[in-house]
Amino acid sequence: MVNRRRGLVVAVISTALAFLAILMLPAASSAAGDEATLSVRQVDARDPDRVGVTFLYTGDQADLEKMSLRENGTAKEVELTSMSKTDQRMATIVVVDTSASMNRDGTLTAATKAVDQLIDELPVGDPMAVLSFNDSVSVETGFTTDTDQLHSAVANIAAPRDGKRALYEALHRAGLLMTDQKRLWSTVDTQANVILLTDGPDSASDGVGRREVASVLRSSGAALFTVNLAHDGGTDTGMLDDLVDRAGGMTVEAPDAKSVSTAVDQIQRALSSQYVATFKSTAGKGSVEISLTVGSETQKASFVTGARSEGAATEFVAPAKGGIGPEWLHGSTGMVLIVVLTALAIGGMVYAFASLATSSDDGLSAVLRPYEEGGGVTTDDDEKGLAQTAILQRAVELTEDFADKQGFLVKVESMLERADLPLRAAEALFFYAAALVVVGLASMFLLGFVPGLLALLVLALLPPAALAFLAGRRGKKFVSQLPDTLHLLSGSLRAGYSLMQGVEAVSQEVDEPMAKELRRVITEARLGRDVEDSLDGVAERMQSADFAWAVMAIRIQREVGGNLAELLNTVADTMVQRERLRREVAALTAEGKISAIILGAMPVGLGILMWLINPGYMKPLGTTGLGQGMLGLAIVSALIGFVWMKKTITVEM
Repeated sequence: MVNRRRGLVVAVISTALAFLAILMLPAASSAAGDEATLSVRQVDARDPDRVGVTFLYTGDQADLEKMSLRENGTAKEVELTSMSKTDQRMATIVVVDTSASMNRDGTLTAATKAVDQLIDELPVGDPMAVLSFNDSVSVETGFTTDTDQLHSAVANIAAPRDGKRALYEALHRAGLLMTDQKRLWSTVDTQANVILLTDGPDSASDGVGRREVASVLRSSGAALFTVNLAHDGGTDTGMLDDLVDRAGGMTVEAPDAKSVSTAVDQIQRALSSQYVATFKSTAGKGSVEISLTVGSETQKASFVTGARSEGAATEFVAPAKGGIGPEWLHGSTGMVLIVVLTALAIGGMVYAFASLATSSDDGLSAVLRPYEEGGGVTTDDDEKGLAQTAILQRAVELTEDFADKQGFLVKVESMLERADLPLRAAEALFFYAAALVVVGLASMFLLGFVPGLLALLVLALLPPAALAFLAGRRGKKFVSQLPDTLHLLSGSLRAGYSLMQGVEAVSQEVDEPMAKELRRVITEARLGRDVEDSLDGVAERMQSADFAWAVMAIRIQREVGGNLAELLNTVADTMVQRERLRREVAALTAEGKISAIILGAMPVGLGILMWLINPGYMKPLGTTGLGQGMLGLAIVSALIGFVWMKKTITVEM
């Protein structure tokens, strides 16, 4: 039993280590460095004999010589041309954050210089527009090919001393502007791009959320390229990554003002690294799937014969980038840590399976077996529990002393016995506390402080809830077996058995958990304990008032005399009537219970649904002081109402 328990614990710990390594794998696999980006920007299938696939590739240019394209799984001969040598033009909207925080450390100055550099490198004939935003959105200049006008618009950009950040509204405005202009350019093959420079999350958009921005970018066919200027972690990178994933494009980090120019230049080089692969389609009408492979990157897209699709309409799926956890995980350190965790997990699992395979039954049941009917003899009497080392044993002793002084050690022991879990209360508490510390630190490390704290709270409630559930389920099954058990015991007494013999006979006929509890009564009686005291122990351990009354009846009968068999039949009939009344009460209060559940779950469910439908509408609840206060008041009020309804429908019996 010791080896089996130890093996189970090691298996659980090893599984946790392996799960942690799996969680960290995406972070480490996205190691810091310049990885090749491949994305399909446009598919022009208006001429089936010359379908043009415009794609962006930032890897080694030598990979283009070995590129391949498949249409519905069939390889195609491809004619590759640089986009700069075609009639396709690029329309770009530059969106610059001018909120108050951009004044720090010369960030806005560096950003405007980078935009000026972008304008200087603008291909002749390619239009550009410039937008700025703080708590409102300003169109510094509409689309123009006049570089002097663009430079003048950038020179007018300045950040206010105070001002919030209407980021969603700015991107939404850029998408609408791109859509309106593309209607005017209906006869010109134009590729749409939006370049965003910001240093923080949205804080001022009203009625415009992430879904609206993604929708308008998709309808305009624009890809989103973002420059994260925050050097203090203020930017909502998850929001930016989500928008980039939906619209296509890329995100570049600029941790300080000096790196802004490099980041913008990286986007410029990516935009100039676009190519058009032309092939003859043989798929016929309807939707067609293509697969483009360049180097080690593969990108799938779709198009409809006779139509032209661009941006997100090609069903571009951005490759997974970034990962969970801090930045130092996204490299060699993370890979080393994953290797160590994986090795520990594999070693622990091997040890666990070996322990389980060679386990022996040397627990309490083996020690007590000589006192049971037909029991054997065991020689291994050095039961030590889960804690086998001196350090662990000392830690368990300290945990036991603390729990005993606080008064909850006995309660935990009772719950473990009632749930029939072969664990010492002190060891269970120690490993529970240790697991909470490890899981809590890992959650905060990987998810952040607030999400990690919430995850820790949920994990802290799970083991007690599971223990209470197991104990309650076993207790209910025990109570349901009581009437039949008393009838069997009454029949055994009528047949001439003594009380001890009757209990032993019944223990061989009934199912668990009654059988195990009665066998324990027999074992304790053989060790010298009174049968009535052992039966009282069962009633206390299972927290069964009905069984306690039956034991009281047995004790009184043995003191004053009488027909015990008839008395047990009467007690059993009384229990049956009580159970029938209990079920009638449950049926009568069922409507109140389901009403309480629905009323308690409705606010939470509606809140989640509204958040999924319109995140921008629900955002003030979590981002403003008034919203957080109202949310806290709503939670407290809901809990009070739920407790009130529960008290109203609870009938004491």
